[in-house]
Amino acid sequence: MPSRWMNALALVGLTSACATTQLASGRLERTEASIRAAEEVGALAVPDARLHLQLAKDQTAQARKLADDGDERAGVMLTRAQADADLAVALAREATAHNEAARATEDLKAVKARGTP
Repeated sequence: MPSRWMNALALVGLTSACATTQLASGRLERTEASIRAAEEVGALAVPDARLHLQLAKDQTAQARKLADDGDERAGVMLTRAQADADLAVALAREATAHNEAARATEDLKAVKARGTP
């Protein structure tokens, strides 16, 4: 009797090892949200941010394909996608802050050039 249980457990283990690798839906949703955030903060207008945004999109698609193929590397690929999406957001925000600072500096120079009344 115990050998039947062992055989059954071994069969279950083998079957689950061959099953499709699932991506954690929460992780996938967070990555997709970060990709959308990057687009919304203007990553497409910043060359470095656009590059990392595209990498994030490509890596997300690759993670899905790897998961469908049952490849355990899907999670690692999704982690890379999340990192690139987050970097795209940061680079886009940095560019916006830099542009605003440059405008403020120009405004200050213009005010100083007019002189104080």
